Amino acid sequence: MRTTQIRRNEKGVSLLEVLISMLILGFGLLALAPMIVMSVEGNIISRDHSDTSRLAREKIEYYEGLDLMPAVPFVDQEDGINGIFSRITSVRDSTCDSLIPFGVYQVDVQLTWLDNHNVNRNINYSTYILR
Repeated sequence: MRTTQIRRNEKGVSLLEVLISMLILGFGLLALAPMIVMSVEGNIISRDHSDTSRLAREKIEYYEGLDLMPAVPFVDQEDGINGIFSRITSVRDSTCDSLIPFGVYQVDVQLTWLDNHNVNRNINYSTYILR
């Protein structure tokens, strides 16, 4: 007899309470949706900038490893790198620019690409190499 008395006094969660809690949870998740979209966009932008930095570093290291620099002024253009990037590399020395000291070469790398919204982006890197 005691077990039936306990069961009568127990109160469970009603269907209405479950529906209300699911509704509150749904609104909370909807509030997070724009943050998730912004996070994905930020990751894409970060990936593009990391790729451009790597591509510029590769080209600069290529010129640092050369025994002889190319005849200046030198301009090299490459299209379709990794499917989306274009890279223009220029090398100058004191014969092209009087502000550059003798024996120093200036290497400029410009990378351009279309982002996922078809907006044209570009980044310029510049360094000096002593020979």
